[in-house]
Amino acid sequence: MANLDSVLANRLGSSLIGLLMFGSALYLVLTIHFSLSQLLGVALNFNPYPFYFVGLVIGFERLIFGITGDKRLYYLIMGEKSDLTIYFIQSIFIFGIIIGAYIGAYALFLSGILDRLAELGEGVSFVLFAISLLKMP
Repeated sequence: MANLDSVLANRLGSSLIGLLMFGSALYLVLTIHFSLSQLLGVALNFNPYPFYFVGLVIGFERLIFGITGDKRLYYLIMGEKSDLTIYFIQSIFIFGIIIGAYIGAYALFLSGILDRLAELGEGVSFVLFAISLLKMP
């Protein structure tokens, strides 16, 4: 019974992380409009816009895993278990922590309350995703 509770808690947590990440990334992608020239200049500015698309993909994966329990999409992104899988998971863990802090810091410079809340939600969801990787198989 304890194993079933652990599995359900893991899936519920993944669903909540996926919903937060996917929802906030979708809101931010749809409300913040960039032209092609602005997208090319994003690399030079303090703007995490490209990471919203990463949030869409990861949020969708977490949402699907939380609802169905199917790990095929997770293995498509992270790779099957092999000798180097742990290194990839560690690099994604560090990426999630750094990008979450980066997006959270960017939220301090926004003026709109909805945009600020969406940015904070996106940053927190990246950090929670990184922490949840430690519990994934």
